[in-house]
Amino acid sequence: MENEIKSTHDNKRKLLIYIVIILWIGMGSLAYFYNSSFTELSAYFISLTGFVGSYIWGESVRKSSTTNVFKKGKSSSRELMVYIAIILWTASGAFSIIKELNLNEVAAYFASMTPFIGAYMLGETYKPEKKDE
Repeated sequence: MENEIKSTHDNKRKLLIYIVIILWIGMGSLAYFYNSSFTELSAYFISLTGFVGSYIWGESVRKSSTTNVFKKGKSSSRELMVYIAIILWTASGAFSIIKELNLNEVAAYFASMTPFIGAYMLGETYKPEKKDE
């Protein structure tokens, strides 16, 4: 178990998947507490898939040489972008659930950003990060 925890902290893709699973449980619990539609919540989670999928694919094709965002040191621009998107996505979703807004509309909003952020992350995969001189 200890090796699994250590490998999760060192493996950026695995860490991101575990964070998304924790968000899935947390947002599902919040939705249950506020009696939100799980169908709408499902659509909302699908709107996160493009960001996470782009990052995981990019990290699989060209692993970044930087530390993850939870450690001291330089982080990759792809990783920063995916975590910024996840923070905004989580805040918007939690706000929408609490205020009983239509999650399908918020999902459409985030899904419309996927081509831009996804393309950026994919572009960063083929353009190596600048090394500090």
